Amino acid sequence: METALLNYFVLDDALHSTCDFNIMFAENDVSIYEVVRIDSAAPLFLEAHIKRFYESARLEGRVIPVPPELVRQSLKTLIHENMLVFGNIKFLYKWDASGNQHFFVWVMPFFYPNQEQYKNGVFVDVMNAERPNPNSKKVLIRLIEKADAQIAKNKCFEVIYLNGKNEITEGSRSNIFFVQDRKLVTPELSSVLPGVTRAAIIELARQSGITVVEKKIQLTDIGDFSSCFLSGTSPKILPVVKLHDHFFDVGNTVINFLMDAYIKLCNTEKKEFHW
Repeated sequence: METALLNYFVLDDALHSTCDFNIMFAENDVSIYEVVRIDSAAPLFLEAHIKRFYESARLEGRVIPVPPELVRQSLKTLIHENMLVFGNIKFLYKWDASGNQHFFVWVMPFFYPNQEQYKNGVFVDVMNAERPNPNSKKVLIRLIEKADAQIAKNKCFEVIYLNGKNEITEGSRSNIFFVQDRKLVTPELSSVLPGVTRAAIIELARQSGITVVEKKIQLTDIGDFSSCFLSGTSPKILPVVKLHDHFFDVGNTVINFLMDAYIKLCNTEKKEFHW
């Protein structure tokens, strides 16, 4: 069950008290969603998230009847009415088994890594799982519950999915990159969610002369890499000290460079953003 923070959420095109927030997911529901990070009251990379929102629906054979202007206005209203400065906002369109459709926007609970985790890296486990239609950002309740249970049991930060060929694909809430010399290696786009942060990192790397390779990566290949990091809306760029049973160098200069470059990009986004 989802939780809405602060005072207000949006249902369809109206503002409501979070006391009335109630959204449940059944097995036959189809729900497409996005999570946007709010920093200094500005939504980061909002247009990229909106574009992926509609593309995910298209990949699922659905049409979201809500116009992009309403998505933007809903976020603007929530940020203003909740006096939100930092946090995450989720927007979601839901088709239930009875044929009902609704658009939800709310301030969701969030967790950002602390400075120690950015400095020392995090432990990441692996899990045999594969999202159907991986380019689509769709609610998959059973899969995320399974991932969360393994994270809690093994006290790790994240789990990375392995497909039926024992290939590394993506995390339950992140994308993954490996580093060797001045080269980034990441799973092929066809097998993962096209992360907004992932795309920004690839562009920053290429602009800086860092080679980026997208290819199939077997779990047994991870020993070929010196370093590893996760990317995502909440973690941004987060070094991995251990994946499965392999340890990595968290002081890698390429990772440190990209972390700084990404922070600068986010600061530019905040400065230049306007409704």
